[in-house]
Amino acid sequence: MILASLLLALQAAPPAQQQPEPFPAPWPNPEREMGRGDAPVVPEDEQKARRTMASFAECVVAASPAKVSDVLVRDFRTTEYRNGLRNLSRDNEGCARKVGLSGRMRMGNLPFAGALAEEMLEQDQESLLKRLSMAALGPAAASYSWTDGVAMCIARGAPHMVAAALTTEVASKEERAALAELQPVADICSGEKGKLEASALGLRSMLATASYRLLAAQKVENDA
Repeated sequence: MILASLLLALQAAPPAQQQPEPFPAPWPNPEREMGRGDAPVVPEDEQKARRTMASFAECVVAASPAKVSDVLVRDFRTTEYRNGLRNLSRDNEGCARKVGLSGRMRMGNLPFAGALAEEMLEQDQESLLKRLSMAALGPAAASYSWTDGVAMCIARGAPHMVAAALTTEVASKEERAALAELQPVADICSGEKGKLEASALGLRSMLATASYRLLAAQKVENDA
């Protein structure tokens, strides 16, 4: 059965023209990759692979928005979260076939969650910049690891820069530039605990999932 738990293939198959990452670090991040699962083989070209994942996520969100939302606000360290992502893949095999994914491969969860979060963020008609800027003034959302806490801090501390980064084309020079501009903010948010190290894919995914939970926390507060 085709499952789509995510993009570790990108590490094993680098793009033909290597571009320096603004956050060159080991991937996957063990804090965010506790669970693994079989998933479709993705193309070897990084940009194509990430676009394919984005298309898959778009299809999954269109088919199961409530289930996606329920998973994304959960603690990613839990079995419920990992099973939730796995079930989204299993229940939407038609989406995998639609975007041309086939075969089986071991992959991690974070890029899939990030792609789902980005697609969910795009569903709102109000600009992401405005929503994140308002959320920065509201209640904080829970974070579940040091790296997640740094990502949440970046989203709250530089919402305009995060919104700009999340609206760039994946694996593009604009993405690399936008993420590189976030380095000083990441350093501040990291504090004395060390330097945040993540690939562009990893950082963008962490920012997307943190931003989604931050906005979800505002909705919970407003509905209370």
